[in-house]
Amino acid sequence: MTESGRLRYLYWRFNVLGVATLVVWNMYIVSSDFFRYEFRNTPFKDNFESVFSILSNSVNLAALCFALYTQPKADHDRRIKGGLLATTSVLGAIFLLSACGGEGWTALAISLLALCVAAVAAAYIQCSIFGIAASLPPCCAEGYMSGQAIAGTLASAAQLVAIYLDRHASLGELLGTRDKDNDSLSLALADDYWRLRLRTAVYFLVAAVFLVLSVVAWAQLNTQLALQPTVDVVQSQNGYARLDNGNATDIDEVGQLDSAGALATTMQEDSPRLARTNQAAFAGIDAGINTHLSSRTELQELALEDAHVPLPTTASIEPTSMAPGWLASLGLANAQLLYKTFAEISPYVLTCAVVMGQTLAVFPPLTEAVVSSPRSTPRIGNLTAWHFFVFNAGDYLGRLTTQWVRCSSTRVLYGANGARMLLIPAFLLFPTLATSPTAALVIHSDVLFLLLVLILGWSNGWVATAALIAGPAHASNKELAGSLLGFALCVGLVIGAVASYPILLMAGIS
Repeated sequence: MTESGRLRYLYWRFNVLGVATLVVWNMYIVSSDFFRYEFRNTPFKDNFESVFSILSNSVNLAALCFALYTQPKADHDRRIKGGLLATTSVLGAIFLLSACGGEGWTALAISLLALCVAAVAAAYIQCSIFGIAASLPPCCAEGYMSGQAIAGTLASAAQLVAIYLDRHASLGELLGTRDKDNDSLSLALADDYWRLRLRTAVYFLVAAVFLVLSVVAWAQLNTQLALQPTVDVVQSQNGYARLDNGNATDIDEVGQLDSAGALATTMQEDSPRLARTNQAAFAGIDAGINTHLSSRTELQELALEDAHVPLPTTASIEPTSMAPGWLASLGLANAQLLYKTFAEISPYVLTCAVVMGQTLAVFPPLTEAVVSSPRSTPRIGNLTAWHFFVFNAGDYLGRLTTQWVRCSSTRVLYGANGARMLLIPAFLLFPTLATSPTAALVIHSDVLFLLLVLILGWSNGWVATAALIAGPAHASNKELAGSLLGFALCVGLVIGAVASYPILLMAGIS
């Protein structure tokens, strides 16, 4: 397999795994009409979307915390394969719910339980994938991020197609009808409910089949990567030794070094990580390395000078950045490693958290409330559905752009996040249902609104992916750095969800 062929092989399989991570959440969004009807006899019929969002993000964040803490000793194959199979079972459960019928509290309990399982599975998959991708060429992280955006784009596109193909009244409109006789209304509801159940069942069945294929994609990828634990280089009387599970083994020469002097684990033949013929393709692995041992020659000289120094144990190797004492007092065994890695990539962690927080603060809570203005030229029908599609398409394009426009400068990334702050007051100027007809500062342009949504989506994808690619290059433990950056994205989502409430109050929306 050629070098470019290996990179394409990696890219598309990470792309599939990215889609698989968010497919359940996007299927829930597309099927909102179905859940609205199923929950019509419960107290959550009008706010189930908020319940879904809060529950999913909370469970996902809690699971990510545990997954991140146990990451140094994690079995990535077991985590990813188990997560994908659990996600497949969730899709199967909702498929059966829509195919067999069910409503009220039973449907609510099944839906919430399935959502929790999917959130935990996504946390474990995401934590491991971000860690693995951080040690590989940049196209792997970009492929995974692009896959997540593809999931949203396909879901919003399916929602648009369903709107324009479905010429019947929606269930919400039928349930709100008061001038129809009971027999006519019952027949209309029954016909629409049957079609809605069929559409939802097809959505989840297709998604379940895709998840099965993603398990195959991961099995192929895992075979190529031949994942093994990273080993550490230490000084020995014979030159160098590597510590693997506490056992020291002498080695004859120094292999690939990362920023802490770690020796890359030997990969199987034909592994993408083993190929070195095209150094430019793998420049992202070694970029930004800052170490106290500036070259392999210095390491050799240091080893010769200290030839009589006894071989240190793993317990005697102290991290360069010490965590606060209160962390150790809590008995957190991995606190030192986590703190050290965080200190090395903190600007990129902050960038990831801020960019996601900015996005979720306005999209979709505020942007979804924007209505098409009668004074807009042209006026766009189904503006809400179109704005979902435009955002997701822009997000995908932004992540894809990192293939050509990469950035490791924290000043540029901070500047991009600062410029994005201007989008928040801009969206407050567009008309909503709560906007007074006599309001002076109102922008009456549907096209401009969609253009700003596109900018919001593109900048979200580009900044987040650029930070995810650049951050691990500055860390001694690239795998843990990648997982930390993925965790920061989730923290940003939670912060954005909380920040959306005061922004909605500023827009006059309760």
